[in-house]
Amino acid sequence: MNRFVVVACMVYVFSSCSFTKEWQGTSTAHVTKADFKDMTGKQVFTLHVPNNDTYLAYAFKELSGDLEATIKSPSDYVYYKKIDRSDASTIHLVNQKGAHYEVSIKGKHASGTFDVRFTSIAR
Repeated sequence: MNRFVVVACMVYVFSSCSFTKEWQGTSTAHVTKADFKDMTGKQVFTLHVPNNDTYLAYAFKELSGDLEATIKSPSDYVYYKKIDRSDASTIHLVNQKGAHYEVSIKGKHASGTFDVRFTSIAR
């Protein structure tokens, strides 16, 4: 019985691990972007709104696997979607200077790219 419990715990621990191959990305206060292969797990980034009147531009691209993305404002989700191929747009933000937005990328053997940034013009 003890061996079963140990084996079950080991399987759980190793199956819940996060990993990503060939991650090439950058994250600053106003931009987060990356190219990746075979991501399993979750990555979370925080962006800070630089101006009162600005745009939040995003582009997500799934090449393989399952990819899900969320963008959360201080009060609500402004974007929550399972990515199927690609999705790109902008969101106009007014009077948000200094607010924090959380970008979350969740994948299961996912390969792709993402780019989320604040811009002064709509893309």
